[in-house]
Amino acid sequence: MPQSLHQSAFRQLATPKFLATTLVAGIGFFVLGYGAILLMPKANSAAIIWPATAFATCVIVRNTKGWLQRATVLAAILVADLFNNGLNGDTAAITIAFTLINIAELALAVAIAGRTAKSLRPPSIRQDILLALSAALLPPLFGGSGAMVATWAVGQPHAAVAGLHWFIADALGFLMIFPIGMRITWRQIAKLELSTRWPLALGVLLVLSSLSFVVFRYDDYSLKFLVMAVALVMTRWFRLLGAGIGLIVIATAALSAPMPQIPSDAVTEVQFLQLFLAACSMLSVRAAMLLNERDLHVALIERHRRRAVRASRFKSQLLAHVSHEVRNPLSAIIGFSGMLEQGTLHPSRAPEFAAIIAHNGELLQRLHDDLLDMSRAESGVLSIQREKVHVGRTLEVCVNAIRLDESLGGKPVQVESVDASLAVQADPVRLAQILNNLIANAYKYGDNASPIRVRAQALDDGYGRIEVINAGPGIPAEERDAIFQPFRRAAQVGRNVPGAGLGLSIAKMLAEAQGGRIDFSSEPGRQTRFWIDLPLAA
Repeated sequence: MPQSLHQSAFRQLATPKFLATTLVAGIGFFVLGYGAILLMPKANSAAIIWPATAFATCVIVRNTKGWLQRATVLAAILVADLFNNGLNGDTAAITIAFTLINIAELALAVAIAGRTAKSLRPPSIRQDILLALSAALLPPLFGGSGAMVATWAVGQPHAAVAGLHWFIADALGFLMIFPIGMRITWRQIAKLELSTRWPLALGVLLVLSSLSFVVFRYDDYSLKFLVMAVALVMTRWFRLLGAGIGLIVIATAALSAPMPQIPSDAVTEVQFLQLFLAACSMLSVRAAMLLNERDLHVALIERHRRRAVRASRFKSQLLAHVSHEVRNPLSAIIGFSGMLEQGTLHPSRAPEFAAIIAHNGELLQRLHDDLLDMSRAESGVLSIQREKVHVGRTLEVCVNAIRLDESLGGKPVQVESVDASLAVQADPVRLAQILNNLIANAYKYGDNASPIRVRAQALDDGYGRIEVINAGPGIPAEERDAIFQPFRRAAQVGRNVPGAGLGLSIAKMLAEAQGGRIDFSSEPGRQTRFWIDLPLAA
């Protein structure tokens, strides 16, 4: 048992993705941390901005699973932080103390953020704000208190100032990095369509960069509101990505410029700069998240609108096709029933006309069942009861029933070799319905001189495939995209093909509702092959 546990742990830590995550977290923490230390005022004991902890928190929460992986990444970050504090020229005691405090603060931030990350539902704006505030206040408060105690314990002056700087720097780093790092995804970036909007992105970035460096280098505070305005414009056009890049540009300009000349001490000057950067972060990030929320609601509204348009179009098609398909069976039923009722037919022909009435009644029943399934699917209440289904037995039952169906004209249906152990996870009634539709479709459009062939096999991707093959004219390439649409039937010269054009659309709907897929291939003039893939049963 211990050996198997060690092997399992090794497999968790030896994956390429986890190794890359560990490398990114360690190197990123060192680069961001040492960069913040290099930019800090020499008269103070803490960085103006400390984004390293927020960056590491996002990397760990989004890319690791379980305490073992997180502990391993924290160990790599501990080594990086030892280099950070050591290169800063601190004493050995302060280096070790600050490193341990940083790691403990990071572990607390991961614990706070990890609980929300486990939720399957997307967070609301209120939840996002609460998470950002808790992650930006509690861990930095813990770290700042620890830094103050450590500084006082080693006898260094200004312990309170060191703790306050630690808290503000870490809180500012969280406010700038954490909301963006936790929420931005490649899908969101793809939606920005940067490949076509790059001139706008480049223009806004140049304006923000130029304005930021000019304002922070040559102005005290009177024109800094212009930087906020351009950052909000960038957020408006590029959402969280724009907010993140804008904050990086503003922070770089602010830290590389001379300290603001205000009549106060160095600590107050740093705090004024931190306050401005915090205001930029709060405005830009919150605006981006509000815009994302609005985009989500707009997308939902547009989805409901398209669904309503599709339902309206479906209703119009339904009324038009039902009125056409129902007319002939109803006319036959009413006409022959009237003749039987009036007694104008010879008694010897009564069974013949009764059979015609029954046949047309069955056509109406099938149309009713198909339309009911389509309606249930449109409203999302289609009932599917999945269970283990043996394919060979199901094919035998379906084919035997089809051979007795006189509407197929006695055309032969051959079942080729099927593995007796082949089983899929499906609804047996719905699977039989799909097979009946595919075989009936093969009869209607196939070559009557050739048999319909049915076969099944297990695929390598965890699916079982059932194929229905018929010889005949095939399906033209231009009709491929429309073949599974409701009320669409392929044109057959010289043939009157019965049905409402719902068989294939219902087969596709039922296959996808069971976690499967359906498709076909056709060689015009030779044969057509339809298949349905369903998940294999254990």
